[in-house]
Amino acid sequence: MKEGVIVLMSIYFFGLLLVLGIGMWKQKQQQKRYLRIRPKLSLDEISVVIPFRNESKRIQRLIESLNSSNKLPAELIFIDDHSEDNTCELILQSLQPDSQIIQMEVGIQGKKRALQQAIQRAKGKYILTLDADVFFSKDYFSNLELLSEAELYLLPAVLKAEKPWQHLLEIDLLLINAINAGLSGLVRPIIASGANMLFKKESYLTYHRIESHIQVPSGDDIYLLRDFRTSRLTIHLMADRQFQVNTETPQSLAEFLHQRIRWIAKTSDVKDHLSTFLATFQSILTLSIIAIMLYAIAFTKWKLFGFVYCSKTIVDMLLFGPFFMHFKRPIAWLLIPFYQFLYPFYNLLIILILPFFNPKWKGRSIN
Repeated sequence: MKEGVIVLMSIYFFGLLLVLGIGMWKQKQQQKRYLRIRPKLSLDEISVVIPFRNESKRIQRLIESLNSSNKLPAELIFIDDHSEDNTCELILQSLQPDSQIIQMEVGIQGKKRALQQAIQRAKGKYILTLDADVFFSKDYFSNLELLSEAELYLLPAVLKAEKPWQHLLEIDLLLINAINAGLSGLVRPIIASGANMLFKKESYLTYHRIESHIQVPSGDDIYLLRDFRTSRLTIHLMADRQFQVNTETPQSLAEFLHQRIRWIAKTSDVKDHLSTFLATFQSILTLSIIAIMLYAIAFTKWKLFGFVYCSKTIVDMLLFGPFFMHFKRPIAWLLIPFYQFLYPFYNLLIILILPFFNPKWKGRSIN
């Protein structure tokens, strides 16, 4: 038993070390190259597309970020997915020059269709998609001109807690994004966020197979990544805070569960073999570690429990720490030991409710 536990923890440690050590180092070298080579992107060629629905309570921070930016792209397009609140009025009160609000056509709805309609009307060579609830620094747009040209850029979107307990909700996305950055250095990225994504309009119109997944309401980002990858287009990931946008964490447990189940649904439907393999491997490894800890508790083997729990906690805090600190999330990092206790119950809850749970987004049910 003891030897098996040591082998299991060794696999966990060296697996993470490969991704977060070697992979992250290679990713940083790639990022330096993206900043060094030419030609560079120009804001004069970028159209920003912001789909929204019922965002009156959250869009103010985006408006403030736009108003305080030291430089703006050539075009700002807000696309309204049949909002039932006063979001449009709030935007119009502070609308930037050369900005516009587009109303979606009657009978058509959903974020994917909203993006498609706005992108077809956009004038820019490049499209930058942002969510309506993000906010960013005044240098965010000007920093984009540091990047070299590519078909697709995956840029960081970071959750930021407003209340102390919400720092726990930051952790799992930070863990996933750290793994994704390391994988990008080793092989390729496996996830994307439409809250902060930049791509060529022509490539989107040519290679994005939206009709193949239009039945899945969520996932405009991860399907676009799949289509660009299978078409062998140039994909760059930038895990650097000078290109980050921020967004609030879910405001309640129910909202958190709705969000996570939407993510699970779209990720499983994409059928990315690398993602599926890694998720399966990680699940088996994590469940094995949890099973050992539960066994140790059941049979009062406290030394075994302490060894496994402390080993996993130390490894996670050590190897994920640089990523958390780079994005200035020290409280979330310090909560990792507590997160280790909650993680089994969180996963069990997801598994139990998944067959019966009908997630919602912006007041609409999602099948």
